[in-house]
Amino acid sequence: MNSCKFIGTWTQGLASESSDVREKIEIAFNKMAKEKDDWFYKVEINGQEYFVADNGEFGFTAMLPSEY
Repeated sequence: MNSCKFIGTWTQGLASESSDVREKIEIAFNKMAKEKDDWFYKVEINGQEYFVADNGEFGFTAMLPSEY
């Protein structure tokens, strides 16, 4: 079940982040989703927090905390 989880949407705030940061978020999310089945994940990259939440339609949405 966890292997079916994916980031399907990136918010505007994360779209302005570098592709390197987005790739790190995706890698961290994939690892966390395999370890724990949940609808909400908090990912920390380079000391910055990001959220990844089930959007109910197309996988998960990655976002800045201020966009939650």
